[in-house]
Amino acid sequence: MADDEQRPPRERDEPHEHDVLFTAPVPPGFPPPGFPPPGPHVGRVVYFKHELDDASDGERTHEDLMLRKVPAPVARRFRAAAGGRALTHAQYLTALVELHEMLRARADGGDAAAAADLQALALQSVTV
Repeated sequence: MADDEQRPPRERDEPHEHDVLFTAPVPPGFPPPGFPPPGPHVGRVVYFKHELDDASDGERTHEDLMLRKVPAPVARRFRAAAGGRALTHAQYLTALVELHEMLRARADGGDAAAAADLQALALQSVTV
């Protein structure tokens, strides 16, 4: 198990020393007419505000991704493959992107089998 400093914020037992916890009051008249009153979860929501990394020169070093409409079998395989390797989803996605870059370099270097595999997956060369 990774130590607390290396674990993502949502997996830590305690807030990180750089996390700034805050609450915001609910505006008057909440909930709006026609909506049910707040449930038992109210008061247990925690927000994390993170400062930019010092080494990033103002650039974000991490992004949040939300993937929608992923076919269920693919999502299950992705979670199983990441969990089976004791990787977070972010770590596994990073490894897959690096694997694709390595295979792309082989295909661009003349490896016909690598080029055919990428072509079959509709991952032929593109310019971004």
